[in-house]
Amino acid sequence: MEEKAEVAKLRSLAQLDADAVGAYDAAIARVSEPLVRERLNDFRVDHVRHVQDLNALIQRFGGEPVELKLDLKGTAMKGLTAVTSMMGTEAALVAMLGNEEFTNRAYELALNFDWSPEVRGLIQKHREDEYRHVTWVRDAVRTRPWLREGASAAEGSEIHA
Repeated sequence: MEEKAEVAKLRSLAQLDADAVGAYDAAIARVSEPLVRERLNDFRVDHVRHVQDLNALIQRFGGEPVELKLDLKGTAMKGLTAVTSMMGTEAALVAMLGNEEFTNRAYELALNFDWSPEVRGLIQKHREDEYRHVTWVRDAVRTRPWLREGASAAEGSEIHA
């Protein structure tokens, strides 16, 4: 893969993760259930790490790193998540499900490119994180673990695949 194209694709993934951080910030600010807040915060941390990991590669390839701030798409994603989250935890999770499905598709598509083994490995690792996120959010929307009496963070961890 041509180095300039490689940097552009890595920057696109890093920006998507930066945008996801903003969406998570919006959801976390409006969700009161500890189980859900904790899990969303864990996923937010993953997205921050993704930006950092991708930026390290981008810089090594001579590109400009992505700042951890929203672009136009991220601003729209955060705004929609914030408004939707005002309707409650389930609505916040439905918004996050859409965001995570989008991120999963982007990482899946990124794996179709001709990457070096090191870059492919990192993208695959991030893709696995994304799959874990979307699986937990999808299951949480379906099972509403925060409504179970005495639900705890430990019980919530059983939801993910």
